[in-house]
This record gives sequence, C-alpha cells and structure tokens, in this order.
Amino acid sequence: MLIFKKTQERFLPFLTSREVQLLPDKDKAVVILPVASIEQHGPHLPVFTDSIVVQEVLERALLKLPEGFPAWVLPLQSYGKSNEHTGFPGTFTLTSETFIQVLKEIGTNVARNGFKRFVFLNGHGGNTEIVDFVIRDIREQTNLKVFALHAFLRVAPPTAGLSELEGTYGIHAGDVETSILLKCCPEYVRREWAPNGLPSHLQEMKTPPFMGALNYAWLTRDIAPLGVLGDATTADPERGEQYLSDAAKEVAGLLIKIREFEFEKWQD
Repeated sequence: MLIFKKTQERFLPFLTSREVQLLPDKDKAVVILPVASIEQHGPHLPVFTDSIVVQEVLERALLKLPEGFPAWVLPLQSYGKSNEHTGFPGTFTLTSETFIQVLKEIGTNVARNGFKRFVFLNGHGGNTEIVDFVIRDIREQTNLKVFALHAFLRVAPPTAGLSELEGTYGIHAGDVETSILLKCCPEYVRREWAPNGLPSHLQEMKTPPFMGALNYAWLTRDIAPLGVLGDATTADPERGEQYLSDAAKEVAGLLIKIREFEFEKWQD
C-alpha cells in the first residue's frame, strides 16, 4: 500500500535501473526503509495501524527537508516481529529469525547499489530490539553507515495531554495511536468500539510492560484481553496532529544530521 501522495518523487522504486545507477552524490544520499507491522490494534483500529502511522510521519518529515535533499524511500516493510499479538485475529507476524534476515538482506542490497547511508524508520515497538542489533550487523558486513529511528519511542515520545498512567501503561492502541489515526485517517477508526484498556493488574503491581526496571516476557493475551494497553476513549485528533507534527519535525532534523554524520578518521 503506497500512502505517499506528496513525495512520490523520492520513492526509489519509481526510478529506472539506469536512473538508480546514475544518481549523484550517493555518498551523502540517505536511503530510508520504513518498518512497521500488521497486527491487531484492539477492536477499534485497523491492523495496519503501525504501517499507516510510520508512513504518515515519514511523508511529513520528507516535506520538511530542504529542496534537493538526497533522500530516497524504499517500500514499507510492513511485516514485522509481532508474535506478542498471536492469538488475535488480524495479526501477521514474521519469526524473529526471518525478520532479522530480511532486514540484513535489504541492507546488503542498499550497499550493493552504491549507497553509503541507510536508515530504518521503525513504527512498531516490538521491532525495536531487533532493529537495534541488526544495524550493527549490517555495519560490520557492508560498511554502510546505518541508523535506527524509533518513532514515538526515542524519537518524539508523546507526552502532551496524557495522564501519568497513560504515559506509563498506554503502549498499544490506546490514546496516542487512536488520536493519530483519528487525525490522519478517521475513516478507519471504529470509535464506538474504543475501550479503556489500562491494565489495572499491572498498575497494582507497579510493573509497566515496556521500558520498566523489571523486564519480563509477556504476550498481549496475558495482560490485555481486548488487545489494548491504554485508554482509547480519551483520544483527541488535535493531539494526534501534535504528535505527528512533533515526530515529523524531529525525524527531518535527524535525517539532515545523518547526511552529514561521519566517524572520526583515525591516523595510521
């Protein structure tokens, strides 16, 4: 599904083989692979949610780049590591081993085409750990400069208008993602089915499911019977716009930094 409507001139597969070969400034060009998931997002959001959101952020970021900035986008890698959501209809996951191999082989092909800078823009929390260690493997195997940007996690983590509980426990299909979808594609949101899925049991134990001091293995069915971690009933499209705008601005700034990034050249 190609969502980019205003930046199709940056979509690398629209070029011919010769055009790819003749692209100037490949040493500074930034090749971007959006990575996401196809997985359940509760009864109210589409299973393509992460994929929609990461492409929306990326297109907005591309529009903020200076004219002539050499950024090229690869097709979305929509299938990710989503085994935490197995058992819920609509989840299509790769195994960790397959996902790792796919990312590495795409990186190999980026290098084979003469590019030097490769960025994963990740929109799914379940991909985070894999993407982080794969970029080092790609660096070792190809000598590419490789970067991982995790939207709404390390890049522009949303806080505006969120309660402390939502900020801590609202990690999936809650206020943030519902707010964003209400802004960018409200026709796909079933707001009448949006639940409050804040996990009271985890709150009582003070054990957040993500980024807490106690890191434990969980499947969504262990902690969220509706498939939602967060309160989707409080979603607001105006805050969705703010979250998207903040993320796009930060991603654009990081892409500019990536273009100029260099390691120190050690003297023999």
